[in-house]
Amino acid sequence: MKLSLESHSDINEIISYDDNHIVIRPRNNSELLRCEGNLILTPSKIVQNKTISDVINDDELRYIKTLEPEVVILTKVSAQHLPPQVLVKFANQSIGIESMLLGAACRTYNLLAAEGRHVVFVVNLEKFS
Repeated sequence: MKLSLESHSDINEIISYDDNHIVIRPRNNSELLRCEGNLILTPSKIVQNKTISDVINDDELRYIKTLEPEVVILTKVSAQHLPPQVLVKFANQSIGIESMLLGAACRTYNLLAAEGRHVVFVVNLEKFS
């Protein structure tokens, strides 16, 4: 699904997605990047092939913290809620965390990134295949 006609060249922006890939316009670059696997996306970084588990262990939390997020968006296959222990880990670090279906997560990432927010988008496309 294509997301928007507007473009923000100073951020990494999601252009389109489906269950198998996400297309990103990297910041300050006119060429599109097609990502088909695990991905961590921030307005300024693209980290491919990095997996973050559903329970987010302490090493993964430390890695996410290095990206200095205000909010973390995780993708889900279903509408189940995040485990309470994950919510507590992030609350203790003063980081917001949300879990959404892929389409909503892509749209929310673009909106927050365009607003200049420090958002970290964690997606595992292998879950959707």
